[in-house]
Amino acid sequence: MLNQNTWQKKFSLGISLKLFLAFWLVILTSVLISYLVTMQFRHSPSQEQADPQQLKLLTVYQQRLIGKTHIKLKAIQHQFHRKHQQYLLIKKVATNKVYTPHNRGWSKVKNYLKRHPLNNPVTIDFDFTKVTSSQPIVVNGEQLQLFIANELQRKRLVTLVTQLPIALRLFFLLTISFLCCWLLAKSFTKPLIAIQKASNKLGEGKLSTRITQFDQRSDEFGDLARSFNQMAEQLEGNISVHQRLLGDVSHELRSPLTRLQLAVALAEKHMGNSTEQQKHLTRCETEVDRLDEMIADVLTLSRLEHSHNAFTADEIELSHFVRQVVNDCQYFANSKNIIISFEGKANYSILADVKLLASAISNVINNAIKYSPNDEIVVIELTQQAKQVELTISDKGPGVPDEVISQLFSPFFRVADGRERSSGGTGLGLAIAQQAIHLHQGEIIAKNQASAGLKVTIMLSLLPI
Repeated sequence: MLNQNTWQKKFSLGISLKLFLAFWLVILTSVLISYLVTMQFRHSPSQEQADPQQLKLLTVYQQRLIGKTHIKLKAIQHQFHRKHQQYLLIKKVATNKVYTPHNRGWSKVKNYLKRHPLNNPVTIDFDFTKVTSSQPIVVNGEQLQLFIANELQRKRLVTLVTQLPIALRLFFLLTISFLCCWLLAKSFTKPLIAIQKASNKLGEGKLSTRITQFDQRSDEFGDLARSFNQMAEQLEGNISVHQRLLGDVSHELRSPLTRLQLAVALAEKHMGNSTEQQKHLTRCETEVDRLDEMIADVLTLSRLEHSHNAFTADEIELSHFVRQVVNDCQYFANSKNIIISFEGKANYSILADVKLLASAISNVINNAIKYSPNDEIVVIELTQQAKQVELTISDKGPGVPDEVISQLFSPFFRVADGRERSSGGTGLGLAIAQQAIHLHQGEIIAKNQASAGLKVTIMLSLLPI
């Protein structure tokens, strides 16, 4: 058990790590390609003709400042922004130093102005703002150049990211992609690990195992979980049915074997009494015949359950065929003075295995005779319903309680609580009939009649005309 748990942990870690690395590699590659493509279309500052209004405003300020000394540049910038709601940028031509507002958004403008000497008035479009330059002037004994810049537009996320240091950008990229890929990998591996654990439990014999955590999902993992649950439910049902069938067979065989052993013991006890000995030997023969019949029925049912439509199909005329089966069953009905009434004169052609279909219909008719009181009538009708032919067998017996009628075609099922043979033989007749009808791609159902008795309906497909 320890080795299995260790293997499960290795499986969980292995598939999670593989998926995580695969997703992470894909995302990093995609981001890198996207970044390279974006850089190709990235907006570059462009120079255009100077804005007349901005240039006029710059000229006015230049005239005020030319030749003055002891002027504080920051005070001028602050006063200009408060009055005109625009920014005044100042560049010292000698040192190439640019005075801009203390805002990281101006770094791109500042770097551009440092790199490019602008001797003639122009307007530079930075996408998020426009800057208009003037010709240099002398203030405080230094050569200065003034620029007017509009208010910064609201920056897009891409602009904010590009203004971060490259190391910080790489850190954010790796962190965000790591978290996203890990969550994505976990979302994929959790259902797989749950299904793998459930499969192990199912293999250990825990047939009640179900996947309840992911079966409500609407994606492929939800479909897989529901398919697994359906498989497990079907497997549990099949094994339960076979276990019950094995128990029923064991129970059914035990009774005649016990009677057989008792009859043999009594026959040995009366060795000198030929009359008593013969009576017990006859009982032994009867029990052997019953065992043979039961084993034959079990083998027939098993063969039908695993035939998968492997039977010989011949074209038969159903009305004539049913009449022959009714005539054979009438011999058994005569012992109870029961009359079998058959109504069906039309010719209905179907494909069927003659022996198999005869066995199914006779089992149903004999069952109706068995439960009908003496001197009654068993009614058999043959009619057409669309592209199917419908054969109904109705008796006047006690019927079946509604709560157990769905179990009527189960192997070894008997309505009576006692399991003696007088309550209905081996309990395999209707189960064999159902399997035979299913092999003919037909359907057999039973329901209680309003007046009294049980009505069994067999539906078979007609041959196309």
